[in-house]
Parts: sequence; C-alpha cells; structure tokens
Amino acid sequence: MFGFSIWHLVIMSVLLALPVLVFAAVWLAMRADRRAQASRNAATPTPPAASVEMRLRALEALRAQGLVDQEEYARRRQQILAEV
Repeated sequence: MFGFSIWHLVIMSVLLALPVLVFAAVWLAMRADRRAQASRNAATPTPPAASVEMRLRALEALRAQGLVDQEEYARRRQQILAEV
C-alpha cells in the first residue's frame, strides 16, 4: 500500500490525532473555567430592604406592645431616619 506498512499508518494517525486531542482538552478546560467564573460572578439577588415606613411601623408596634421603652424607641427611630 504505497510502500507504507500498517505501522506507518498507525504512527501517522497518532501523530495527527495528538494535536487535535490536546486542542480539544485545552478548549474544554477553558470553557469549563469560563462557565465556573460566570457562575461565581453572577450576582445573587438580595431581598428588598424594608421601606422606612414599614420599619417605623414595626418599631411603633414594638413600642405599643411594651417591648421597647421610649428611649430605645427614640434612638431606633432616629437611626432609621438617619439612613434615609
């Protein structure tokens, strides 16, 4: 067969296939790294912060129930309003 033995064909096939396999391995590794990086960089949704009005109403309810005294109520109220 054109002066080639079967071993010549096997060796040539391996030599031709080796760069293709190396390229495929590198490409797959880079692809996996990009996907992992994208999932790490994906922003996790944060729950919406309670509105100032809701926080003040909750604080008022705590004061009405007697769970917070007047001083603590005033301090927390000022803290909530200062964040606005």
